[in-house]
Amino acid sequence: MSIINQVTKHYASQERLIIHVPEWGDGENPLEIHVLPMTMAEVNMMQKIASKKASNIEQAANIIIVKAKDKDGKRLFSITDRDALLQEADYKVVSRIAEKIEARFFGDMETHKGNSEATTSAETS
Repeated sequence: MSIINQVTKHYASQERLIIHVPEWGDGENPLEIHVLPMTMAEVNMMQKIASKKASNIEQAANIIIVKAKDKDGKRLFSITDRDALLQEADYKVVSRIAEKIEARFFGDMETHKGNSEATTSAETS
């Protein structure tokens, strides 16, 4: 198996986070948001859509736009949904979703910024 196949196999094999959002569901079925770890393309997209002065609220909307997918991996939101998420969505719901994504896949970002030694041996195995 080639190295790149090993890389992509590793990514695909990682456990996904599934967030149930009853407020955005259809009757008795809550919306399921599927989230996998960040990819380089997603980091790039986050950098493009985030302004240098983005508030925590704007960042929450950006995280949901970039990371929220359906069970088949299709994005649930696009950049054109950003204003609606900011102006017409329940703050508590948006914040709860973004916090779950951040806690699982971002961790303590200040610890990891520019510090490649922040990864512990347990995280690499």
